[in-house]
Amino acid sequence: MDAHLRTTLAAAGAALALLSGGCAGGQQHDGPGTAAATGPHPADLDEDRLRLALLDLGDLPPGWVPDTEGAAEDRGIGVPQPDDGPCRTLFQDPAETAADTRFARSPVGPFVTTRTGAHGSADGAEEALSAFERAAEQCSRFQVTEGTGVDSGTVAYEARRLRLPELGDDSAALRFVRRGPGDDRLTVVADVVYARVGAGTVHLAQAGPEEVDGEGVEPLARRAVEKLGEVTAEQEPDHEQVEPDGVPDVTQLRAAAYARPHE
Repeated sequence: MDAHLRTTLAAAGAALALLSGGCAGGQQHDGPGTAAATGPHPADLDEDRLRLALLDLGDLPPGWVPDTEGAAEDRGIGVPQPDDGPCRTLFQDPAETAADTRFARSPVGPFVTTRTGAHGSADGAEEALSAFERAAEQCSRFQVTEGTGVDSGTVAYEARRLRLPELGDDSAALRFVRRGPGDDRLTVVADVVYARVGAGTVHLAQAGPEEVDGEGVEPLARRAVEKLGEVTAEQEPDHEQVEPDGVPDVTQLRAAAYARPHE
């Protein structure tokens, strides 16, 4: 195994020792990711209500902690952010009124970013979903820089089909895969889900080393859609938001990128 990869995984192990078990990892699927269902009637969604609809620690399995954009930049890894083109569209919800948050399971993932958005009307939300689907058809591969310092480099993610069950009023999903070099390659997956609930949307992306026995992105995406549905129906979420009091903050830990970048 590549010495750099061994160091990375050792760092991840040290981080996991501080955290309790349980996470939502990657899962292979083999079909298109579009679903339709009936959702609640839309209500006014301002930024406060969109924030109320966001996932919090009480919605995640034990072991997840808050993350920040700055911490992701310091690590050099997280949910990938393509620079331009249709691939950029897939990882950025276009809603003008929105709230977002992010979480991490260890310094080398998995990582989750999620955003709730308001589009003024169901038609506006449908158009946003259609734009996501068009971008998914046009984005087959993208490159990003991962790692920091001498360990940074350009890596490539390639699109794969991702099937998820019904989410909200309508939804679409896509998976991207990057493979490390060498005989013992580390596969990293980045799943992205976009779902409409009335005039609102949920955008959720999860990235990290592939876990064969993991549940994938579906449980978190389903819960995110449920919360937006509750808020859209003018209900309160079924539990109080959990603040990160006394939880070890993974964003303070440092580790190298998943594996040495492609040559």
